[in-house]
Amino acid sequence: MRLNEFQITENFSLREFQCPCCHTVMLHPKLAAALQKLREAWGKPLTVTSGYRCARHNAEVGGVPNSRHMRGLAADVAVPRAKQEKFRELARAAGFSKILTYPARNFVHLEINDE
Repeated sequence: MRLNEFQITENFSLREFQCPCCHTVMLHPKLAAALQKLREAWGKPLTVTSGYRCARHNAEVGGVPNSRHMRGLAADVAVPRAKQEKFRELARAAGFSKILTYPARNFVHLEINDE
């Protein structure tokens, strides 16, 4: 079994959220629950392209200094440009507090509040 290779929801494993450089994971349970709800509404697998980021990795990818990725409160998900608006609607209904589409880069940034 590989590091962090265990299910945290029906469709997501902890490994999907680990930092690619150090394999550390910080994941708020509310983010995992909202992603699972979104996955069910979307009706097909979601590919997390960026979950937790350590400070070093966040700087390397040009993330903002106070990125919610560094606190386990954000994830980026691969979504083709043509489907991003529908995805945004479903993400809002799933409980995400901030949804940013990146059509040219084919992903959507999702955040939750930690309240």
